[in-house]
Amino acid sequence: MKRTFGVWALLVVALTLPLMAQGYYTVAQADLEEEIRPLVGDESAEGFYRYDADTYRSQSPLVEQRSSFLFLYEDPNGQVHLFIMHGPTTEGFQGVSAEFRIADVPPGATWIVQDDPPDVPPNNVYDLQGERARWTWGGLFRYYNRTAGGVLGPLGEDFQLVITPEQFPGTQDLYVLTGDAAAPNRFRLNRQDRITITGSVDPVEVVDPDAPVARFTLQPDVPRLREEVEFDATDSEHDPDLTIEEYYWVFGDGTEASTTEPRVRHTYTEEGVYEVSLTVVDSEGRQSEVTTQVVEVREVVVGATRTISTEEVTPGSDFRVTVRIKTDQDLSGAGLQETVPPGWKITPVESDRAVFKGPSSQWVFLDPIRAGVEPVITYDVTVAEAPDLATPRLPHAAYIEGTFQAKSPDFEIEVEGDSRVTVTDCLELKTAIAHLVPRANESERDRIDLRLSQVISAQQIERAAELWRKNEAVVGTCGERISLSTLKELIAYYEVCIPVDRPLPETLPMPNLQAFRTILTPIPCQGVVLGFHDENGDPIGNVFTVEVEITTDVDAMGVGLEEYLPKGWQVTPVYHEGFVYKPGENQWVLMDTLEGGSSRKIIYKVEVPPTTTVEAPPAGDCVTRAAESIVGWADTGWPCVEVRVQGDTQVKLSECLDIVVAISRWDPEKERIDLWRSDR
Repeated sequence: MKRTFGVWALLVVALTLPLMAQGYYTVAQADLEEEIRPLVGDESAEGFYRYDADTYRSQSPLVEQRSSFLFLYEDPNGQVHLFIMHGPTTEGFQGVSAEFRIADVPPGATWIVQDDPPDVPPNNVYDLQGERARWTWGGLFRYYNRTAGGVLGPLGEDFQLVITPEQFPGTQDLYVLTGDAAAPNRFRLNRQDRITITGSVDPVEVVDPDAPVARFTLQPDVPRLREEVEFDATDSEHDPDLTIEEYYWVFGDGTEASTTEPRVRHTYTEEGVYEVSLTVVDSEGRQSEVTTQVVEVREVVVGATRTISTEEVTPGSDFRVTVRIKTDQDLSGAGLQETVPPGWKITPVESDRAVFKGPSSQWVFLDPIRAGVEPVITYDVTVAEAPDLATPRLPHAAYIEGTFQAKSPDFEIEVEGDSRVTVTDCLELKTAIAHLVPRANESERDRIDLRLSQVISAQQIERAAELWRKNEAVVGTCGERISLSTLKELIAYYEVCIPVDRPLPETLPMPNLQAFRTILTPIPCQGVVLGFHDENGDPIGNVFTVEVEITTDVDAMGVGLEEYLPKGWQVTPVYHEGFVYKPGENQWVLMDTLEGGSSRKIIYKVEVPPTTTVEAPPAGDCVTRAAESIVGWADTGWPCVEVRVQGDTQVKLSECLDIVVAISRWDPEKERIDLWRSDR
């Protein structure tokens, strides 16, 4: 790792010199690019700088007033150091300073010499931890005869120092020194542009300014596997009086090409990251530097998914198939081929600008399929009649298979998704309801259309509830009827809106379902009384009311209630908010979702047969001699939860009234008991 720091100084160069007598060094700034050689001496770096702590200045003969020098120095051990020397100003000149930043300092390099040390005012800054170092000298008249600077090293064999000048008030000249230590040559540098000093064990090639420059683009910029890529070097630069005679390509996958034209095409057969390089040669034989780009070749992301409108089919029936195509790149010469069982027929419904060839069950797209566009192929399949089926025994499985292919890029993939159907005489209840076409009136019959989707609609669930309530068979099922549990499951499918061939979601929270029953009898505390009649001779006192309130803390679908009453007791629904009631079974099913935090109420009346026998009470006593119970269960279709109905369960039966009750219902005008009177 290289460190980066900043320094206040005079520098802007790039050098190419021998390193430890075998290296090469360069200095570059703006249009300047020169090879340089370190000054070589028989002294250490400290000794060559010759800092005098008494006078606060360097005693080196290289020092010049109001001039700054930058050079490399090689000590007797072959170690190379960077020298910075700022000469003193003249008496009466108000201050000299320099500020610069040095980046990419090699590991191990440090400030060997500091002119002046940090404890000598005005304080200079030598910082290798941050990104800046600062020298300020001659800030006051009494400091005019001082130097400033330092030695940074050792730099090692390979380095590249990037020096950015910041401020140079009072400094007149800036030079880089090279050659003989006793009488070095110098190159003048400016005090604004960035300086780069490079050291290497190998020669640093100096680029011919008149050599061509290789440049290229590619289309597409993110190619796919087996997709033809065009590399275009038209923008390569060259002398206007010359031409590019050769384009030499290395594609990074083990293949190369030499062409006289700027454009070349190449196809990658494996996904991955490739380093593509280009070198160009002009008509005078001058060769460019190698230009390299990293090219990522990705797998072709193309998919074809088949959806079949039903899991089950019957001989001679029609069902629908939909194939959706997705691609993240342009496709040319694309086509789809589907294969159905022998004797089955395909009828196109929607081809999305593709041409269909019937005998081979093929679709061909005449136009390219653009990335992001999702074409859809829809067709109907007619199942062979029973005598023409390849396998006459029912039920049996049949399959649809297919492939999707393209020429550019060149590939062929299998169509994924649905492929299997079961040929049967009798459909399952869920399949039949999802494809049910309810009758329009009483004179018509329900029918099955297997081309419909497998998602249950509102009309279908309403018809299912009616069939359940009337205990009628479902068409296409060979006479099968809907049970309470099946209806609740169908309602759950309807509410979550998913196809019936998929399982209901398992991630729904379990509801805390509760059901509470309240029994309201005609005679409070007395219950139901038998043997009483009104003026018309009709029984009274034998009818009571039941309220069941169902609540949940989270959404629940397919909520149902089933009440079990003594034999012969007649139930009449009064109110059932959103529920459907099935007579004779005392069952209710909620047709929508019971939302979390809400409740629904079911109210029904119960008539106890007046002929119910009650044991006679002892003489002088009128107490309840019989009691019956009501038991019920509330549950959900999904998630599946079943709870017992809590609250009132017992109904008291008697054939006489308590004295207090009898007095409260005595009609003095008619001198008879009237149960319709109030309790007062």
